[in-house]
Amino acid sequence: MQSPHAPELVSLPDELLENIIDQLESESLVQLSLTCRRLHFLALPIVFARADIHDTTSFFLHDPPAHILHALRFALFVQNVESLGVGFSTYDDRLLPSTRELGRLISRLPSMKRFYLSFSYSHLLSPTVPDSAWQREVIRLLDLITNRSCTLLSVAGGFEIRPDPGADSASAIRVQSRSIVNSGFRRLLRRIDRVVIPFSLKRLGGRSRHYGLREFRALTIVLFQPPFLKWTISTLRNNSRTLTAVSFRTDGIPTNTWQDILSNITLPYLSKFELTSSLGGFEPTAVPFNSLLSFLTRHPSIVNLELRTVARPTAHHQLPSRKLLPTLETLKVDAWFTVWLLNREKAFEDLTSLYLVSEAYPLFRTFDYNTWDGVLSRIPRSAPHVTNLYISFYPEAGAIEWLDKHVSQENSPVAALESVTTLNVTRSWNMWRREVMALIPQFVARFPGLQDFTYASPPPSVKRATQRSFIKEINRACPRVTVDLGFLADLDTLSQASNDTQEIS
Repeated sequence: MQSPHAPELVSLPDELLENIIDQLESESLVQLSLTCRRLHFLALPIVFARADIHDTTSFFLHDPPAHILHALRFALFVQNVESLGVGFSTYDDRLLPSTRELGRLISRLPSMKRFYLSFSYSHLLSPTVPDSAWQREVIRLLDLITNRSCTLLSVAGGFEIRPDPGADSASAIRVQSRSIVNSGFRRLLRRIDRVVIPFSLKRLGGRSRHYGLREFRALTIVLFQPPFLKWTISTLRNNSRTLTAVSFRTDGIPTNTWQDILSNITLPYLSKFELTSSLGGFEPTAVPFNSLLSFLTRHPSIVNLELRTVARPTAHHQLPSRKLLPTLETLKVDAWFTVWLLNREKAFEDLTSLYLVSEAYPLFRTFDYNTWDGVLSRIPRSAPHVTNLYISFYPEAGAIEWLDKHVSQENSPVAALESVTTLNVTRSWNMWRREVMALIPQFVARFPGLQDFTYASPPPSVKRATQRSFIKEINRACPRVTVDLGFLADLDTLSQASNDTQEIS
């Protein structure tokens, strides 16, 4: 029997309590934090620090353990979350309870502005995770997020997820009935829920006002397969009056799916639209040109446009009679598409940033960099106010020949780009090959109005002396240009760094 004079745990000094708490496992600390407010505010910060959660307004959870989700759900000081990210690297029997607990956490939060969800690249769900149950819980979670104050939703990964043919109704019941806490602890949670968490805090979740998504990133094939496809289209429609930025990943998605999506949504305030691919431009199932053109015609508000893996138009496809994308400022699309878009005088008078992107093909097929010449020759006439030009040499095959052609040609279209003041050549460490570096200074000098030049950041193998020599050659060819190598390149700084390296060695 405990002595009436024995001190209670909560009556101990903070220093002693902290020493005791430090010796306990995180799971025990979570349970301890639910007993009183003092232990709550002492124990949970330690639990979160151990889980690398140092800012409870912005954090990422990788395969979140059950006790961390519980702690976040009950933490009195976790309320207004700016950014929450969750990543699942496996598909086992933890997925369903974790998804449900995430839903409970989000239901309790007064507000959450940005949510990032990423799935594993596994080919199949675990046999213990029924496909229908997994789909149902994820859709319920996404509905919770979009019906709150969230302004950015991003879902990525899981490109190869397919239904599990081995799942049956019995396993579904078995998994759904599994609890992530034992029955005794569940009773404790209900009791503590009434004592520790104020009634006003529990009601905050229901009072949050839904303003609608501003940005939606569907970067996974999962959202373009049944039953998620219906949810995706519905979400786009329900948030059509608030969405200003939409990003889709095209990998593996059938052509008819793009027809359904692009023809069924209209977003009157859309400012940024992206159709990208992880395959670098090559995609066997391309986005149909007619559907895309119809979509772009209905969205004159687009300011920033990035498109990859679009099916090429046939000869009868012409630019619409009315001006297409009249407010466009940034354009990053395949070279052939850029040529097609610029086939009209003053087609894009507001365009200031233009990207020359290449395509990666399978096997031994190479990208024809001469396609870029059609873009460069049309800029002065069709987009006369382009000031920022971005060039991405990937793959490298053919890049040296293209650079050499523009250095040696007297009538290179580059020489007519008087409006271009900023040139950015990035993406590949192979740009630091000796043959490429020998051509770059004269290539840069061909731009008559250039002021700033950014080059691919050097790999660790490139010595400071090589960088310094390269910058000197650029300064000699065009002394008016500022050089940036991923950092503002200053010859004095590079010289000092080189001297320091020599002294150390």
